[in-house]
Amino acid sequence: MTTVVIDFGTSNTVVCVTDIITQTPRTLKFDTISRRFEIAGEQVSVVPSLMYVEGQNSIILGEQVRAQRLAFAQPERTFRAFKRDLAADFVPPERILDGNSYSAEVVSELFLKQIWAQVEEQLEPSRAIFTVPVGAFERYLDWFRNLSSKLNIPTIQIVDESTAAALGYAVQRPGTVVLVIDFGGGTLDLSLVRTVKTTAEQQTIKAEVIAKSDAFIGGVDIDNWIVEHYLQKIASNRDEVGEIGFMNLLEIAESLKIRLSSSNEAKEAWFDDENFMSHELQLNRDEFSEILENRQLLEQLRQTIDEILAISLSKGISKTEIEQVLLVGGTCQIPAIQQLVISYFGRQRVKLDKPFEAVAHGALALSEMTEVDDYLRHSYAIRLWEPHSRSYSYFNLIEKGAKYPGAKSEVLTLQVATEGQREIRLDIGEVAEVSQAEVIYDNSGKMTSGQLVKQDTFRSLETHHQQVCVAHLQPPGQTGIDRITVQFEVNEQRVLVVTVKDLLTGKSLVNKGAIVKLK
Repeated sequence: MTTVVIDFGTSNTVVCVTDIITQTPRTLKFDTISRRFEIAGEQVSVVPSLMYVEGQNSIILGEQVRAQRLAFAQPERTFRAFKRDLAADFVPPERILDGNSYSAEVVSELFLKQIWAQVEEQLEPSRAIFTVPVGAFERYLDWFRNLSSKLNIPTIQIVDESTAAALGYAVQRPGTVVLVIDFGGGTLDLSLVRTVKTTAEQQTIKAEVIAKSDAFIGGVDIDNWIVEHYLQKIASNRDEVGEIGFMNLLEIAESLKIRLSSSNEAKEAWFDDENFMSHELQLNRDEFSEILENRQLLEQLRQTIDEILAISLSKGISKTEIEQVLLVGGTCQIPAIQQLVISYFGRQRVKLDKPFEAVAHGALALSEMTEVDDYLRHSYAIRLWEPHSRSYSYFNLIEKGAKYPGAKSEVLTLQVATEGQREIRLDIGEVAEVSQAEVIYDNSGKMTSGQLVKQDTFRSLETHHQQVCVAHLQPPGQTGIDRITVQFEVNEQRVLVVTVKDLLTGKSLVNKGAIVKLK
């Protein structure tokens, strides 16, 4: 059985398998779409998460888009950060190109379908593991399950990105407590994981996720902040430099950010021959740290670490018991990020290892696990409209922190609201406190990142935010009479399922049916 891991990232995507000969993780390289570069003396291959629509039935992706600078020729045909848009509740407007509509879902599907086709040219995969952000909502996970069906993948598994990286390290050292801080292009994820051997004879491993935290913030926001900082200094704005000019400045900002990982100062000039204007961006580490502090990014990192430590302490694990702190993701290469983490845990415990591959390589450890003991990051609830206050309230079904599989709600007894009602519908979703950079889109889909904000959010499990029909009633319902019982449960795939019984007829209407599949 060949297991393929796909770490679908905001900036870069990594695909890997277990090497047959060495039995170690091997990152796949694709001739035309992979970007290869060197980190700490090792060659790394990634697929830039970029797509360009060349024509009605023709797309270009990955390194070809970046190397040919297609985004600068026709930016309206270039898509980037679509993974982040896919995971968000609000997405930018669809783009119409050559008569076709391109949403975040469509672009992400086209991108991953092309990658899977490249995988099948090299291997005969029988199982896929997809990695997702810690804060991913169930609707995002269900999108991957639907994609897997379209790709005819027999078996899939989904795992949190930072948890995957922790498993990869901890599986080699059973009994260790490992914290992973995964700071990539679009998200900040933290997972604290402990592994134990289940039996000495079989050498099998069980993993326990002790704590996790997250924020929707990453490298793409930092690039925007650097450019906005520069434009403020020269008393200009995005409209004045134009879309192509802004994209050029973003590319320079990313270059400065990377160079500041190894130098105290970086600068780069660019002449805008369209507007006949010269730009010179110069940044040192102190200025860069000030930008990150002013935009609250460093404070957000402190809060996520504090949350991890508070949860772990409530479970009897102190900070001193954390043996390794692994930094992964491109944003963790920023010195200010590293220094903040070191101030919490000390230099000896903090390690920057395989920043781009650790998540994908770690996910392969799932094949060695007998069980991963995980818990819910979000609560599940029914949203209710209160006509008197003209606001929503929430009836919690399963609280965040509940372990799954097996997390269950109380059995609910429901009546119809109107005489002769033939269906019972509920507005079911996930409730979470989300930290993210404020993102603004204009009518053409241009994005601007602002200050970090923290707010409670409700994400409906139904794609179009509609209520879900949990029961078709035959005969129709009568008011004042208990009609159905409902119980919710989270299964091993982290899917909310429901069991519904008709009290009038005694029939089972739904038996552990996935909410997202009910119509």
